[in-house]
Amino acid sequence: MNLKELHRKFRDHPAPLELVSTEGDIYLCRISGGAWLTDQSGKKPMQFHSIFQAREHLGKKLSANMELIMPIVYDEMIGEQDRLQY
Repeated sequence: MNLKELHRKFRDHPAPLELVSTEGDIYLCRISGGAWLTDQSGKKPMQFHSIFQAREHLGKKLSANMELIMPIVYDEMIGEQDRLQY
């Protein structure tokens, strides 16, 4: 889903957005826990190099509904299904 489609979808049905830190300096935006925000071609995930760049690109309305996700090595060791929910 590209940014134009995301704005259209968000206007009708606001969805949670996750800014996922993949390698400490690369951030990807995940929509509703599934689809990734893609570039204009719709083929590759949109990459951001800072939280501020992502906020600027997404705009105020989308950024206000965004959560930062930073996986750690421990998450890989215990597996996704074993994580505690708080």
